[in-house]
Amino acid sequence: MTAAEDKRCTPVKLVSSLLRVLSQSGLASVGCEPGSEIEMSSSRNNSDRASQQDARAWKALTGTKYTASLRQVESPLAQGFLGDRFSARTLVAVLDDHPVVGSRGGAPVLGDNGMHDTDPWRFGTKTDLVDLALVIEALRLFTPTTEAEAGVNSYRFKHTVEKLLAPHCSYVTNGRLIWAAAALGLPLVETESGGPNLLIGISQVEHDYVRQLVDGGTPPTAHHHRPGGLDHLQDSLARCLAGTPVGPRWVPPAPVVVATPFHDWLTTQTDRNDLVGDIARDYVGGIEHNIKSISVSAGDFLKGLVAVWPAPEVYDAAVSAIAEWFVASPHAEPVRTKALSRTSEEVPGWGAGAGDMERIVFACPCGEGEVVEEHDNIPGFREHSVNLWCGRCRGEWDFAPGRSVRDWGLVPV
Repeated sequence: MTAAEDKRCTPVKLVSSLLRVLSQSGLASVGCEPGSEIEMSSSRNNSDRASQQDARAWKALTGTKYTASLRQVESPLAQGFLGDRFSARTLVAVLDDHPVVGSRGGAPVLGDNGMHDTDPWRFGTKTDLVDLALVIEALRLFTPTTEAEAGVNSYRFKHTVEKLLAPHCSYVTNGRLIWAAAALGLPLVETESGGPNLLIGISQVEHDYVRQLVDGGTPPTAHHHRPGGLDHLQDSLARCLAGTPVGPRWVPPAPVVVATPFHDWLTTQTDRNDLVGDIARDYVGGIEHNIKSISVSAGDFLKGLVAVWPAPEVYDAAVSAIAEWFVASPHAEPVRTKALSRTSEEVPGWGAGAGDMERIVFACPCGEGEVVEEHDNIPGFREHSVNLWCGRCRGEWDFAPGRSVRDWGLVPV
């Protein structure tokens, strides 16, 4: 080891050693560090003592004054919005102990520029720890993956986090993004080039959704890849900026498994060399780029397609795909189209009492005609009917048998 390397690794080693000595001697909880500023009384509760220990650890690593370190530890922005407040002592220990980014008794392997950085960390601002805490909150948004699935490049990820956290934290170094990911225990994988960037194990599709949202271009129009805690994080950051109290920490909802039978079938058709294959590939691409919603049923798929006024050959290919789906799944829910209007006219009746005549209009499958329900809700004259008024659709669709007028559904002929 060179003298420069030995000098550079000294702060992390000293902090780790200092934490162990203070813990063993009991001094870590009472503020007996020689030469430090006057610290708070040992009569404070466990939370206060933990904050004091974190402040001392951060001071030892960075050279920041104790009071400035404690101020960062106790900042509203560092208390955790999507999880508990993250310990500065854990952050410090990562630089020594982590299997990928820790020095493990040798020279440091991580710096502000990323992996294999030979320059010391650039500490010195009054928000270093707060910024790291915010980066951790941003990383908590995303669903972790396995190491084999890690695919989000740290350098690209850091720009996403900067845009998401601005103006609270508008600059994040590559190394600090990696440091925060390591502290959270996310999978970290070296790139093939072995350069300063790492691949981080978080959901690629969730990352791409957030990047599309914060990039300033066309925002997502479908939200199936939206991270669950995003609304809470954005609300908490806005409250901090406005100086208003932040609500309780976010509690992830219980996962709900939603069956998506038509989606599952259509995504298996992408290898076909025909119009149905074209439709399937377009659908999958739209899902990946957050411009098409997941179609649980054939009806959902058709509504989404008709809304963009497809070319006739595209519509015909979609009908062919839906027809194949009903052959493969004869008990699938038939297609219901978009409701357009509902009117009701009260009538006096003919001796048996008053009632009303109800008319409900839906779009037809191709969007150029109508499906019309009519209900005579008059005592003694109750009649109900449903008709498809579209010359094109009458040759392509029929009403599913065995269903009531109000529960009608269409299937391809």
